[in-house]
Amino acid sequence: MRASRSPLASAAASALALSLGLLTLSAPAQAQSISVKPGLWASASVNTLNGRKMPTIFDINGALTPQQKSSLAAAMAKVGLPTGGSPHLDCQQSPEFALPKPQSVDDCTTQVKPGDATSGTFTMSCKSATASGMGNGSYQVTDKSSATVKVTFKGTTAQGMPITYESTSVHKWIGSDCSAPPPGIDPSLMDLMR
Repeated sequence: MRASRSPLASAAASALALSLGLLTLSAPAQAQSISVKPGLWASASVNTLNGRKMPTIFDINGALTPQQKSSLAAAMAKVGLPTGGSPHLDCQQSPEFALPKPQSVDDCTTQVKPGDATSGTFTMSCKSATASGMGNGSYQVTDKSSATVKVTFKGTTAQGMPITYESTSVHKWIGSDCSAPPPGIDPSLMDLMR
């Protein structure tokens, strides 16, 4: 049984899913798409909740050895990912990423509005028994091999406490082979980052 997520976590997951291409949708043939390089993509997100940086794998005691932290941070910097961000790897199978049609994901309704062939905006509205709010974001793809996604979500908990979530995700194409670790990454970290 899957644990229920808060609307804030759902909003974050929805935004990250949009940015990573993880939403498994059957988009209609006429759906707009973004051209990207197929293969292994690395990303890192820097997230804040009410102005405080959210923890990453670098902050969890015992998750990484000092050597793994050092090599992972160096590898992230080498490909242009933000230092201290939460790292992730994803395999993009197709040269075209179909933009999701409006839908509801985990208590959030998301609407994507492409601006042109490489950029656009999206809005989301989330409501559940624990919290509700609205969010917006933008995405920009450069040279089919780099992308930036920014998200802001504001709302309140059921107890009336304000919540503000902000995220900036940077995505970089690493190579066409999804099974090869990025340069400088300990191969044992591949599963942890997927």
